[in-house]
Amino acid sequence: MSIPIEKIVIIEKITKKIQNRYEAVRVMAREARRLNSLVIRGAEPEPDFKPTSTAVKRLINDKIQYSYADEPTGSGDFFQES
Repeated sequence: MSIPIEKIVIIEKITKKIQNRYEAVRVMAREARRLNSLVIRGAEPEPDFKPTSTAVKRLINDKIQYSYADEPTGSGDFFQES
């Protein structure tokens, strides 16, 4: 069984949108979880809906808005002793 080349997502398409591929995976995973929650709530009725594939397509087509959160201020330690 061969898959048509247009169905294969090439990493270069993704890294054009977000240079760090690991950050791109995080963005796509968060979008896939958001889409999956819509399916669970009944907002997305399609039975063959694939949240992960849709998240990849949305990233490539510039339909995902994301931003970085500011770093925490203070002593620079992320963990606090109690």
